[in-house]
Amino acid sequence: MKTSQTLAFAVLAVALIAAAGCVVTSVYPYYTAKDVVLDPALVGTWTETGETNAQKNWQFARGGGQDYTLIVQDEDEKTEFTAHLFKLKERRFIDALPAKRDDDFIPPHYLLQSARLEDSTLEMSIMSYKWLEELVEKNPKAIRHTWIEREPGKREGGKLVLTADTAELQKFVLKHAADTNAFPEAFKMTRR
Repeated sequence: MKTSQTLAFAVLAVALIAAAGCVVTSVYPYYTAKDVVLDPALVGTWTETGETNAQKNWQFARGGGQDYTLIVQDEDEKTEFTAHLFKLKERRFIDALPAKRDDDFIPPHYLLQSARLEDSTLEMSIMSYKWLEELVEKNPKAIRHTWIEREPGKREGGKLVLTADTAELQKFVLKHAADTNAFPEAFKMTRR
């Protein structure tokens, strides 16, 4: 049986690869140029702690500027993202954006909270889609958002997408960053 960390990693990997699912997405980035930081310790190949399948990993490489190239590999599927490590107050986050972009597709920004990056350990957590969905159901003005409906007039099977601008996103993220309901238990990765 999978642990909650394993499940979190699997859900995120599949969601990032599929660019769908119950993962919080935003139309706008979560960072501004002044928030971006570089950390050489992030560069490398990471696998879930305890994972023995070398085909499941995340590879961070320096990009052409203040960004990273992130390749998420799960078995035989490989997806590339442009990632920015950024800092809000004392907390570090990663904004991941799919590298492949179709002309008629607004690429989603994914948010990871980097709980720890030390030596050969990387801990990250992802905002809970269920928590956010419940929050905006109770308080629709909590953050600007929209529902992408599969069928007109029906939210079921649809997707909640954040439409707030970067400043509003940052304020919202900082307000809830320490909330373990918003950012559940971190999944742990080890440098390979």
